[in-house]
Amino acid sequence: MNINKSSYLYWLNHGIFHKDDLIYFYQQIIIIYSESNGIYGSPKITAILNSKGIICSRSKVSRAMVTLGIKSIVTKRFPKKKNSLPIDDKLPIINLIKDLEITHLDQVWTTDITYIQTLHEGTFYLISFIDYYSKKVIAWGLFDNQKTEAILKVLSKAIKTRKPLPGLISHSDKGSQFRSKLYRDFLKKHNIISSFTSMNHSCDENAAQESFHSLLKRERLYQTKLYTFEDAYREIYDYIEGFYNPRRVHSSLGYVSPNNFEKSLKN
Repeated sequence: MNINKSSYLYWLNHGIFHKDDLIYFYQQIIIIYSESNGIYGSPKITAILNSKGIICSRSKVSRAMVTLGIKSIVTKRFPKKKNSLPIDDKLPIINLIKDLEITHLDQVWTTDITYIQTLHEGTFYLISFIDYYSKKVIAWGLFDNQKTEAILKVLSKAIKTRKPLPGLISHSDKGSQFRSKLYRDFLKKHNIISSFTSMNHSCDENAAQESFHSLLKRERLYQTKLYTFEDAYREIYDYIEGFYNPRRVHSSLGYVSPNNFEKSLKN
């Protein structure tokens, strides 16, 4: 057939799977895809396969996923935001983490509020704090309001659990709750420094929170109907405590979960 022998041998050894190997390969992709609730794409699946000793390239996994008719959920880019705060309110707003090198746990916590809509009981508010370094959700709560008092309940839980040293930075958007005297006094009492997203920033200045909220909704909440507060709380609890923290791998963490990443730092 006028084919170079070395090319034929490379194709024979690397270009195809034997039938049984190919079936096993497809099965493993489906298992990993299923365990991630259909959210992992070819990069994460490739990394997990390689960690299991199934050596393959991202392109091979991508082609297999096309053959199997599966693909990950695609998230949207962060939109630009404009801000219309009064001049006096803009003065204390400083982004302390924009050029900061984050090197350890409990150096920076990010926080935000997102709306959770239910069919029968209206809107609730998820408040969460994330460790910027490990991407772990260290405390969260679901409330029927988004008052500063609700945020402080979650922050108190995070402080009790993590016991951070003085100098921790709490980074948020410019919501009135985070700029309130009550919130600022609480931070001062616990030796925590406040940081805010810049004026007219894009949401990537609080990317950990925006990404988490997007993942939670796309990977879990949009996949089911939430009728009541209990429905919403159950799904959020299962996602954070049963999947996101202990099992969801992150490329920025070397394809391990937040819990496992934190464990590796203590070894």
